[in-house]
Amino acid sequence: MAAQALKRLNGLRDTITEICSISGTPGLSFGVLHEDQVLQTENFGYADIEGQIPPNSETRYAIGSLTKAFTAAAVGRLVEDGKLTWHSLVCDVMSEGFHFSNPGLTQRISVLDILSHRMGIQRSNQLWYCNDNLLLLDKAEVIPHVQNLSPVQQYNTTVHYNNWGYALAGQLVEKVSGEGWASYIQEHLLLPLQMNRTDCKAGLEDAKPYTFLDNHTFHTLPPPTVQDGSIMDASQSMRSSVNDMLKWCRALIKAYTVEQETGQTGSADSPLKQLSRMMSDCTPFAKPFGPRSSYGMGWVQAQLPTPLGAVGCNPGFVKSMPIVGKDKDLRIFYHQGSMAGYTTSVFLVPSTQSAIVVLTNSLSLNDAADWVGQAILEALLDVEEPNDYVEYAKESASAHLAKFPAMRKSLEAQKILGTEPKQLDAYEGKYYNAIGNFYIDIVRRQQLGGLQLAFQGLTSQAWSLEHYHHDQFLWLMSRNEAVSRARFPYSPEKLYKLDFQTDGDGEVDSLLWAHDADGPPERFHKVPPGASRQDAGAHRLQAV
Repeated sequence: MAAQALKRLNGLRDTITEICSISGTPGLSFGVLHEDQVLQTENFGYADIEGQIPPNSETRYAIGSLTKAFTAAAVGRLVEDGKLTWHSLVCDVMSEGFHFSNPGLTQRISVLDILSHRMGIQRSNQLWYCNDNLLLLDKAEVIPHVQNLSPVQQYNTTVHYNNWGYALAGQLVEKVSGEGWASYIQEHLLLPLQMNRTDCKAGLEDAKPYTFLDNHTFHTLPPPTVQDGSIMDASQSMRSSVNDMLKWCRALIKAYTVEQETGQTGSADSPLKQLSRMMSDCTPFAKPFGPRSSYGMGWVQAQLPTPLGAVGCNPGFVKSMPIVGKDKDLRIFYHQGSMAGYTTSVFLVPSTQSAIVVLTNSLSLNDAADWVGQAILEALLDVEEPNDYVEYAKESASAHLAKFPAMRKSLEAQKILGTEPKQLDAYEGKYYNAIGNFYIDIVRRQQLGGLQLAFQGLTSQAWSLEHYHHDQFLWLMSRNEAVSRARFPYSPEKLYKLDFQTDGDGEVDSLLWAHDADGPPERFHKVPPGASRQDAGAHRLQAV
């Protein structure tokens, strides 16, 4: 059977090459574990285009949200050690007055809730991540920022994917263990599993990150700065290789299988504990992924046949996701990762002791790691009528390229003609969020003939503003401008609109910005010149 499976995998080489070409992915590495043995590792393209250096199975890539499974595993060890339970309230574990913005949530949100994406609070990704793979907030802001996030969905209903839950879980690991998050991961997971090519820092040997421009050329991006000690380290900071990730997958499958067979929560020869609970169906997905998919803790659980790719960008660029494994009735686990310059995917099939790891180095026209991973999965499982993933790659790439022109056209159609803005200096100033840890600096640039915004007042985070109508301005750029500055190009058009508000005297005193795709606009209050961060919160309260 292994020989037949290998033959089917070898038959995918042209498919994988074509998907990489369509999506704009310069380098890809994958590995397949089957019947507890490494069946195949393959590498395509370049880890370094300029140096014409191909990747290999030891090449490191940023693995993005595949980090979440490591954080969940760290929490699992702490549960196994009796230092907390899955149902411990976060406010009790963190103590020191920890709370959520909604008092009811403070008394309900548990360790399990933050790991299974069912808090239902704002995602707030735009306030910590910015251009050029830089970070707008420090790790010290995790607790105060989480405490300020408002509910946008009913608690404990369906998956509401949120990086802040894992940032908070990292704080929890540090609080309970007395160790730094990265140190805990290194000592208790990576070292026992001999994952010597895996850590939480960018390295010179990493595959270079790229993006793909509209003219089908590659543009080099700066490496991600999320790492050990930064904000979101517990959510997406890790770097790894195919060979190391196969070690991880093998250990996961073995430990999970032992737990399933014995009913125990771990074995003495494995650093992995509580996997049966972590990989259970904690939170259901909404359609189209429900009811046969759910989120556990760091893993999506899916019962084939069903659509996959629930935690990546591909669903936003195709009419419908393909049904994977139409002739199979099989439980699998998977996850995806995405950083500006990298996409990754991992699939586990415990019943056949199989795993698939796909790592790529591009912010491309679709999630190539997902399409390739699904194609490999169907070949490995010998699906009788596999999906045409080349066609799905074409559809998603085409829709991606059309997105920015479509947003521009939509905004133009909604524009109210014949309105004029106030004098531009009326809008100038610093506009702070409720807790004063984030602001938008609005300044007039004579050489630009208009206004400019700068997140956190940084010149590296500046974008030109154009008047839209009344007191609304746009900062919508082209797709090329966005991706060449390492901005994810997936947000809806409302992100690119600022709506300035006035007080009773007609003076501009705040702005509304809908930076969350599924939440209402947030109000940012204008503070007097020279005001400090501490003054911002007080000024906001006075304004209210």
